[in-house]
Amino acid sequence: MKIYRNTTEIKKKETLGRRISLGGLAILFVGLMSSFVPTWYPPEVPQASPLIAFIQVNWMYFSFGALFAGFILASIGSHYINRYAVRRWPGSKVLARPDQLVARSLKGFDNKYGLFLYSLPKVGYAIAGPCGLIGLVPRGDKGKVTVTGAKWKEPFSLGRFFTVFAREGIGNPGAEVDDQKAALQALLDAGIAEGHDLAGIPVNGAVLFINPEMQVALDGPSVEVLRADQMKEYVRRMTKEVRLKSGQVRALNDFLAIKSEGSEAEEEKDEE
Repeated sequence: MKIYRNTTEIKKKETLGRRISLGGLAILFVGLMSSFVPTWYPPEVPQASPLIAFIQVNWMYFSFGALFAGFILASIGSHYINRYAVRRWPGSKVLARPDQLVARSLKGFDNKYGLFLYSLPKVGYAIAGPCGLIGLVPRGDKGKVTVTGAKWKEPFSLGRFFTVFAREGIGNPGAEVDDQKAALQALLDAGIAEGHDLAGIPVNGAVLFINPEMQVALDGPSVEVLRADQMKEYVRRMTKEVRLKSGQVRALNDFLAIKSEGSEAEEEKDEE
């Protein structure tokens, strides 16, 4: 499998996430310090400095405002870090980013297949090859998720509450799959308009849970939902269903390689 990975973009967003998180923590610290203002500057004691007098009167607004802003920034930073930073995964001694974990779960496919990681316009993860075009929406949290049709729910737990800043959050992966498919289809349509042999190539999508400690209960999900250890079998199944001609597979891979941004192909030696 050839891997087209935009490492520059991944590292850029990881750095952004860490900076936002630090900013959020700094603001939370300001909020904490604001709560001590009545102790340091009692309301009944007049202050000579207009600035101190202003803080003395409005400390509560500073404290609660900082709490709200710090929480939002810390959550945004955590979202970026969980998606783009290296971390340790359950059952593994190796530190890896989510994109590296996804690539590892697909190791073994030959070079008829391509894995695109943040290198295609408006697309995070995509697989191309004899399987057609598949957009992936990965999730790396642990815990429990119930999927009923198009509804995604995480039951309340103390563990989830106390790790709120360390979680990515489930969000709405089904809607993200639809967005990924739409972006991939738009890319194919542009290629067809340019004269590439891409007509009739199917576009599919799946939600991929890469953390082995995530428990998923499915009840007629509206999109494909997979664990990392199911990914290869899913690609094989789609390959059998799609049955693309070899010429069209080459045209698809060549076109996407051209459209890939900030990446060079990484080739795996293993073949399937």
